[in-house]
Amino acid sequence: MAKFAQIEKTLPLISNMLLPAFIFAFALLSFYISGSFSETTNIVLHICFYLISLSSALTLLYFNQNKPIFFFLVIIVSYIFINLLKHTYNTEYISSSAYLNLSVLSPFCLLILYFFPEQPLLRRNNIWILLGLFIVFSIAENLAKYNIGLDIPISSQSKLNIIAIICYTSLLLCPFINAIRNGSISDYNYFFAFLCQMLAFIYSDNSSGLVAFSLAAAMCLLSALAQNIYNSIYKDQLTGLDSRNSYIMHTKHLPLKYSLGIISIDDYDKIGSNFGRRIQNTLTKIIANKIIELEAEENIYRYSPDEFVIVYKNLDKKESFERLEVIRRAIASAQFQYSPRRKTIKLTVSACIAEKKRSDANSFEVLVRADKLLKKTRKFSHNVTSKA
Repeated sequence: MAKFAQIEKTLPLISNMLLPAFIFAFALLSFYISGSFSETTNIVLHICFYLISLSSALTLLYFNQNKPIFFFLVIIVSYIFINLLKHTYNTEYISSSAYLNLSVLSPFCLLILYFFPEQPLLRRNNIWILLGLFIVFSIAENLAKYNIGLDIPISSQSKLNIIAIICYTSLLLCPFINAIRNGSISDYNYFFAFLCQMLAFIYSDNSSGLVAFSLAAAMCLLSALAQNIYNSIYKDQLTGLDSRNSYIMHTKHLPLKYSLGIISIDDYDKIGSNFGRRIQNTLTKIIANKIIELEAEENIYRYSPDEFVIVYKNLDKKESFERLEVIRRAIASAQFQYSPRRKTIKLTVSACIAEKKRSDANSFEVLVRADKLLKKTRKFSHNVTSKA
């Protein structure tokens, strides 16, 4: 049983990395097998790189996300500058101060940006981040004018010096460690995007290598973007449960017989006013984890800030009521610790179950019936389970 439990934990982690790993492997194998693409192929890949970057930037602007758009900006600027340096210095560009500075500051900027919190793009402090990026690249350009390069060489043949390797190693370790710890799809995508960006520098002397790995980096970021947008729409960011939107989508596929259970956190607003928003979120997440632990095989949704909906497929009201009672009693008997240095507190939930009737046109009628009774019950009592 222990082996099966370990497999169940491992499989989601593997599935999360499949797409970025496939993008990376495809770019790597294509480059190594062909050695060098035709001029037409390079132009097509070049156009694809800019189209993907532009469309992703516009999508990020629409969905108001900040971190990925700065990653795209660094990768695009690096790609443009490398091509300009190759045009200016020809084969000698690798030893130029401008290239040495770019190979160090590009991973350095990505590393700093990685630790910035996710937040809406259209905020004033993001202007300072943007100005900071331009200042960094301006400093690199001015250092190059005076022939000053951030250089601790390994050998004359190496495309990256020691400082650049240290920056890239640190850059790759951060999302890799977080991906292993949390199984985050974004971190897996960021890891492979940064790895592709490093290979773009290493094989920058080959036009095919530069464009192939830069395009792969952009595609990995696009994959992270798509997943983030999906999660923002269909996943609850606090608890990781499916959101209200997911519930609306999934109700189309419910069986003929089912029951809907609503679990509502008692005194939710009072918790927020007494303890603050952060602790309120922490306690909500703890309760959500308790529900998941007890109903791991059922579909659970965070329907509103203080309410969870559980779908009991092919179960009648009596069976579902008993399972809701188990959840209510488990939470009522538990002691919740929201901080290691704070005392434990007691929390309760109220619940209501409603079974699908023939007269119900859809699942929303079932849910409304349960919600009305739950609100009516909570006016007089908390920590109870009722049947609608």
